[in-house]
Amino acid sequence: MFYFFLTLYKTYDSIHQKKEYTMEFKGKCSYQNLGLIITNKCNLDCKHCCRGCKDNKDMSKEIIDRVLSQVVGASNLAICGGEATLALPILEYIINYVVDNHIFIDELTFVINGTIYSTEMLRMLDYLNEYIQQYRKKDESTTTFTISYDKYHLEEIVRLGLLEEYKENVRHYRESIHFYGYQILKPNKKLFREGNACYLDQKITVPLYQMKYFVSYAGKGGKLDMENGLCNIGPLVTINPDGILTEADSSIENQETIYNYGNVFDDSLEELILKRAKVLKPKKWYKACCKESDKYSKYNRL
Repeated sequence: MFYFFLTLYKTYDSIHQKKEYTMEFKGKCSYQNLGLIITNKCNLDCKHCCRGCKDNKDMSKEIIDRVLSQVVGASNLAICGGEATLALPILEYIINYVVDNHIFIDELTFVINGTIYSTEMLRMLDYLNEYIQQYRKKDESTTTFTISYDKYHLEEIVRLGLLEEYKENVRHYRESIHFYGYQILKPNKKLFREGNACYLDQKITVPLYQMKYFVSYAGKGGKLDMENGLCNIGPLVTINPDGILTEADSSIENQETIYNYGNVFDDSLEELILKRAKVLKPKKWYKACCKESDKYSKYNRL
């Protein structure tokens, strides 16, 4: 991750020397983790699901355009749901936008429930991976997915009579270079008390931990430059299907109310985030983001 931002610093220096940096980066930011909740659709209704009641809402192309037009790059582009395999046209639109507009992406990650096998999804990951390899030069895949594997998912899969299909899908998915493993609940970590998880034993749930934002403006040589520096934002920014800046693990209902931090059509992403963020020097920014990520990792995330 840190190498990615060193690359951006070098990119900034090169553009700065050509005196073209104001045009290149104006109104755009880089992100440690940019999460896009591309759909609220899901074919399961797991007892621990933080989203709660589902609907048929997908992220629109207009929202994707609005968000990604403000992005220079992201160390991780995290696709969220819902179930991503139920919104493949949205995933494809995002991938094409990234490639066509030469956005720096270090990796793309997302979780699926494994009940749907999609060669089309794997084809999209191949395409994005080829694009990333042009400038990342990594041997392993940089576009990965994990499969949910826990007692709540399995209970729901069995209830719906999908177990044999699930097993067969997992067998095929495991053969893909993009398969990164299983999303497994850690027994020593608690779930956020959102959505369906509100009805679980409160001994295994906690109120949602609200992610703090940190912003820095990286100038020439990695120094803080509030006027012309590249805006770096971390550790995690999440946009829902309505274009709302929200918490990654909040329920669909609470995204509209408690965790509604503004809409991307009302202000720029940078302006929305600055209302809640602390501005730091680049080195302090990186350390603060890592520390915040460590705090967040103490909980089970879905």
